[in-house]
Parts: sequence; structure tokens; C-alpha cells
Amino acid sequence: MKSPVLPIVSVSMAESLKKLGFSDVTPYCYNDGDLTEYQDDLLFAPSLQEAQAWIGRRKRMDVLVYREVFFNEVGKFYAVIINRKDGTMRETAKCPTYNQALETGLKVAINFLIKKKRRRKG
Repeated sequence: MKSPVLPIVSVSMAESLKKLGFSDVTPYCYNDGDLTEYQDDLLFAPSLQEAQAWIGRRKRMDVLVYREVFFNEVGKFYAVIINRKDGTMRETAKCPTYNQALETGLKVAINFLIKKKRRRKG
């Protein structure tokens, strides 16, 4: 299998995205926790960027990554999650890399969406 160019979401994040309705075809899937190339009947494994775009497009939540800058000194990365439906914002903890900040922001957005879905059902 050819190695993915972009970082792929974890199995647990892929499962959460599926619960939220993610069904976009991706080049990679999970088969019993192992990353493999696309197959119809497996769990889709989007890249972090594909998950970010899908949440923005389908769930109207933006996950934006920023880097601290203080007097021309750059610092750590953090994500800001903006719910476009009501304008609320959340900020994540600082992370050493862009991808870690994006993953953290996606986790916050997904957890919010899953809790919201549970409240509607309950």
C-alpha cells in the first residue's frame, strides 16, 4: 500500500465521523484498525484536511488553526472552532505542530456535534 501524503484521522475519529454522517469516498479505509486502500465495505479514513472541510461544509463549523506570534517570535499552534449556526467560538490548548492542533480542534468539534445529536434524540 502506498503511504498517505496527508495525515489520516484515527480509527476512533473515523468512527465518530461515520456516526455524524460522513460518507465521502476516501482513498484509504480502516480494516479492523489497520489502514488499507479503499474498499467499499470498510470504514472510510479521511485525511485531517478532508475531515476539516466536511465539518465546515456539512456541519457549518469551522476548525481554524493559528500560530501564536509575540513580538515576531512564533510559538505553538492552537485551533479555534467556530459554530457558524450561532457564532459561538472555542479555543483549544496549545500544540507543538499544526497537525496536532488541527486534530485537537477536530476532536472538540466532533465531540460537540455528537453531544448535540444525543440531546436531540434524548
